Amino acid sequence: MKGSMFDFVKGILSRAGNKKHKVISIDNHLSSEDLPLFFSDNIDRNIEMLHSLTCNSDDMVFKTFHIATLPSMKAVVVFIENLIDSSILETSTLSPLTIGIGERPLEERTLLSSDVETLIEKILLNIHPAFLSDVKQSMDAILKGNGILLINGYPKAISIDISRLVGKKYAEPKAEKAIKGPQEGFVEDININTAMIRRKIKSSHLAVKALHLGRESNSEIRIVYMDNISHSSIVEELLRRLNRINVDGIMSSSNIEEYITDAPTSLFPTTFYTERPDRVAPMLLEGRVAIICDGSPFVIVVPAIISDFFITTEDYYQNYYFSTLNRLLGYGGAVILAFLPSVYIAVITFHQEVIPTRLALTLAGTKAGVPYPAFVEALLMEVAFEALREAGIRLPTHLGQAVSIVGALIIGQAAVEAGLVSPAVVIVVAATAIFSFTMPYSNFTLSLRIIRFFNMALAATLGIYGIMTGALIIALHLISLRSFGVPFMVPFAPVSLQDMKDWILRFPQWAITKRSSHIIKNNINKKTDRLKPHSSINERKEYL
Repeated sequence: MKGSMFDFVKGILSRAGNKKHKVISIDNHLSSEDLPLFFSDNIDRNIEMLHSLTCNSDDMVFKTFHIATLPSMKAVVVFIENLIDSSILETSTLSPLTIGIGERPLEERTLLSSDVETLIEKILLNIHPAFLSDVKQSMDAILKGNGILLINGYPKAISIDISRLVGKKYAEPKAEKAIKGPQEGFVEDININTAMIRRKIKSSHLAVKALHLGRESNSEIRIVYMDNISHSSIVEELLRRLNRINVDGIMSSSNIEEYITDAPTSLFPTTFYTERPDRVAPMLLEGRVAIICDGSPFVIVVPAIISDFFITTEDYYQNYYFSTLNRLLGYGGAVILAFLPSVYIAVITFHQEVIPTRLALTLAGTKAGVPYPAFVEALLMEVAFEALREAGIRLPTHLGQAVSIVGALIIGQAAVEAGLVSPAVVIVVAATAIFSFTMPYSNFTLSLRIIRFFNMALAATLGIYGIMTGALIIALHLISLRSFGVPFMVPFAPVSLQDMKDWILRFPQWAITKRSSHIIKNNINKKTDRLKPHSSINERKEYL
């Protein structure tokens, strides 16, 4: 880790003053080459080594106590607080080694102090202890939800089964539903959310840092990232922005989102949020950083790029040809949502000559008797549809669906029969609404819904030239956006053919071997080459 990083964190600490929220830092992490093979008999040295191996994560607990032998022995239990059952730890490990041994005869307590393995096998009967001298095996045990017991003077770790029984404590995703794939989503409990990510990525490189924001609310926030993948500059910048937040209260992740965005006045979001653990885990492995807020079922992920708002987790649970088609439909739906009503207005108002003669006669016949220009027609129908959409969201689920569908049909038909709008406008508005649902629901989709009104006004004023002007303004704005130093329009601008394999199209998993160089600078390769499945010659002959 570069020295400049520690200078940065030192400066943050010195400027913190009387702020009540906690300032966190990034610490050194032992690489795989530095990983010791075995434990030593010095417990303090072992604790220091484990601290470094786990990136000094704040959810890694080192519980120190003394075993009541004669003489007493210093011991520590190491575990991840969100993955173990504290009651099992207390009743099956801590109490027997302290109170239980303390009640035994003096001779037995003296004898047990000289033979650790006999002590463990005799006292810890119900938690399946295993003696591990290998450091990697011990780390694997911790990451799977077990604990390890270290005793001063004993050069091994004892793995103990204190893992929490897995229950359905998660919620089903509502905004990001998937037909095929896990049906689990984040909840309002920050400990459960952290544990869900831990269970997805069982790596010692997964760093979890905790801090508190809000002078009165004292809300707990956790930053999660891969220490060996995420670029240090992104983590540093996120720390700087979070430590600038000095407010009375933080109630949800949306409050944090507004304080850390790169373009606070932009209509388009430069942060991404999700309610699915199986979406956060792959993004962490790409080098992103996740922000978990206690009390919120949505996790913020930075940096964000435009492709994040068109990708769904279901893309990776079905055939890649079908997933590619869905993504292309999503990108096409974004263009139609932003420009289809404005194109209709421009053509009907200024450029009738581009319409085929028969179609022009048909449109003229349907528009006969309508007292409003095309812009007013489209505006009335779009506003009515937006009102129905919002009404459907606010009402109870089944009632909301009925109101939105029946309301749209009745209002559209009644408006046509009353001569207020032409049937063509109803078709255009309906097509726009349908294509808006080809994209996952997100802030980016909401931005496009607002943008189409801007484009409609330009089309009504300048025709096709207004549409071109609006498209140019939108494109220039999107290209200028950055998210924690990463261009928002990657892989469109700058063009990255490598990133297009997974962010625009959906190539097979064995063909996507590299991470984006725009997000990380090192550790680009995420899998080995030549993973394409194939049959050997001998297998073919045997089959034939």
